Amino acid sequence: MLKLFKNITEEITDLEKTEMVPILVDTLMRSSHTNILKGKHLCGLLQASRYTVSEARIRKMINYIRVLNLMSPNVLIGTSQGYFITNDPHVIDDQIESLQGRIDSTEAVIDSIKAQRLNLTHSKAAIV
Repeated sequence: MLKLFKNITEEITDLEKTEMVPILVDTLMRSSHTNILKGKHLCGLLQASRYTVSEARIRKMINYIRVLNLMSPNVLIGTSQGYFITNDPHVIDDQIESLQGRIDSTEAVIDSIKAQRLNLTHSKAAIV
């Protein structure tokens, strides 16, 4: 769980694992690059099935589905347009490259914040 985002990054619940994830997997199995499903659509689908769920929780369940490879033999792709499954190596490589770019960007921010914190510490020491 992320400390500054507790209500949306809590670990996946048993209800999500046993009831909601199977609905998402079944729905996503019918997706494709020409039938992309938005997080908002998936959220509405679960809400119509009596579940209270946010788009942040959909993303958490999508991550769970991906990590456990529940779409096998296909790969679940996430884009700015939504989610779909594929077995196209080029699309999968593009997804890997996109995710790596996000990691690199996040690491750059972490390095910058660490430097800013160090500067803050040195500034306070100079003031005292």
